[in-house]
Amino acid sequence: MNCHELHTQLTPFLDGELIDEARLTMESHLARCAQCRAQVEVERHNLLVIRQALQHGAPVAPAALRQRTLGQIRAHDTRRRSALAGRFAALAAGMTVAVVVSNHVYRSHQRKLYEADAALRHARHLPLEIEQSPENIERWFGGKLDHRVTVPRFPNARTAGARILQVRDKPAAYIRYDAPRQMGLFVYGDDNDVDVGATPAMGSSLGYNVVSWREGGVVYQLVTDLDERDIRELVQPRPALQVQPASLQH
Repeated sequence: MNCHELHTQLTPFLDGELIDEARLTMESHLARCAQCRAQVEVERHNLLVIRQALQHGAPVAPAALRQRTLGQIRAHDTRRRSALAGRFAALAAGMTVAVVVSNHVYRSHQRKLYEADAALRHARHLPLEIEQSPENIERWFGGKLDHRVTVPRFPNARTAGARILQVRDKPAAYIRYDAPRQMGLFVYGDDNDVDVGATPAMGSSLGYNVVSWREGGVVYQLVTDLDERDIRELVQPRPALQVQPASLQH
């Protein structure tokens, strides 16, 4: 698939209408093409803003409509122009509020989508590409992704191996652990699109708990069927998930 072919299928892709084979082909291209990834995110954000605006009754003014409105304002007399300008300013203010609210809703919704996709990919139990120590796994990921991959060590959990996967449109490192129950950690770069902070946040999807946290421009999502109490015991010290990469462990 090339960039042009991707753009012709962009709408059904964003609407979730593609069959698995076509969707995986799209995701494979997005994993290699930063320009298309950026375009998909812009289109996804615009679509969500429009949907949220319609849901909350906020008016959506396309660029063409704004240009026509400004042209009409300039064509009328001073009084009419002032009145229309006032109405347009009110509309713009309303749109600004709608965009701010929608951006927060969008980022929260994005986190849920990433949680769901991470849980789904973990549940597929795909074969690992490397089965070695945490240090060797870190070295193996070097240069394969746009971000540095550190492998956290958790008490009573052993790294089983790793591979490269994709969480939605983001290439990610996937690290599988053997613990009381098997769990998977996804590590991917993010430019603050997903509503994840330094403080770990607990979510759930497909019967799994998904713990998400951020270290700079990198998001970690731990997928496990352990309950919250066991998770907090696993990732001592509580309550923060303060884990060190394997390269810093002694």
